[in-house]
Amino acid sequence: MHILIMADAIDTQNAGIHFYTKNLIEALLEIDKKNRYSFIHSREHSFFQNKEHYILPKLSGLGSETIRRSLRIPRLIRKINPDVVIEPCHIGPFNIPRRIKRVVTIHDITPIIFPHFHTTRGHLVHKLLLKRSLSNADLILTPSETTKKDILSRYKVKRDPEVTPLGIEAPKSNKATPLDSPYILYLGTLEPRKNLQILVKAFKNLQLPHHKLVLAGPIGWKSEELLAEIANNPKIIQTNYLTPEQKAAHLQNADIFIYPSIYEGFGLPPMEALSYGTPIITSTGGSLGELFSEHALTFNPEDQSTLEKHITTLLTSPSLRTKLSKKGQEYSKEFRWINTAARTLKAIQSL
Repeated sequence: MHILIMADAIDTQNAGIHFYTKNLIEALLEIDKKNRYSFIHSREHSFFQNKEHYILPKLSGLGSETIRRSLRIPRLIRKINPDVVIEPCHIGPFNIPRRIKRVVTIHDITPIIFPHFHTTRGHLVHKLLLKRSLSNADLILTPSETTKKDILSRYKVKRDPEVTPLGIEAPKSNKATPLDSPYILYLGTLEPRKNLQILVKAFKNLQLPHHKLVLAGPIGWKSEELLAEIANNPKIIQTNYLTPEQKAAHLQNADIFIYPSIYEGFGLPPMEALSYGTPIITSTGGSLGELFSEHALTFNPEDQSTLEKHITTLLTSPSLRTKLSKKGQEYSKEFRWINTAARTLKAIQSL
């Protein structure tokens, strides 16, 4: 079987879809020596060295990406003539022969459920194309039961989506403490769906004498109000993008990891925190309740009071911290990219 993977995310971003695509490819190549794999992407990248790959550059100009997706990519796919095409991120593949099986991963449908948390372009693309992408798909992959249920409640599909939970990278050995004081950590993009203002308000309200709050991750869309709220506050640190080594150090040395998101299709950062033995507090938004309710202290994403109580409880109860740390670290071992790849490959073979 020849499996072709759309891999633009490797070249063009450094967020969730990038890590999903990269780690899935690496794990598939590790466990599957029978099938042939090839990749379409947009520019030179060392990741594709010694792999069968095809570069189809993105062009500038109005409508150029639409032409690339609807005409240029389908033309190249027909030339390559694989058995299966995988689109790791929601939209596509389009305009290819029916003999080629189409697989699409839907991480969440928040651009449809919560359009106000997304860019106008992101919402419109999903509103116009997601239904078609789902109805065309021979196989839909989701990272959680929550996303699967969201899809089935809103769209007509050929077969129920297959749940392929995401993986995390094994903890690094870097033990360097990134700050000279204890801290509470959030890791992820700074954007409205992450609900960071409730975390900032809770932190300010508690007036913790020793701890700082670290918001680690790149600044995303619609973040101006949040940035204004934390400006010139020496106890709140915004790091922007972290290297893998810096991320490891921040996760390993945090006293608490907090993920207050309003809605998630999976939630890689809290799972990564668990793998380092860091106790976590998460909201119950989307799949977070599904995945973490037995391994974290949880709260309704609108409930600041309960969030404050959980922070106080963890900071004043070493025994609870130790219990959650050990329990969470053991639980996180179930989530490895090898497992994601194995379940993905099994689902593809079922076609």
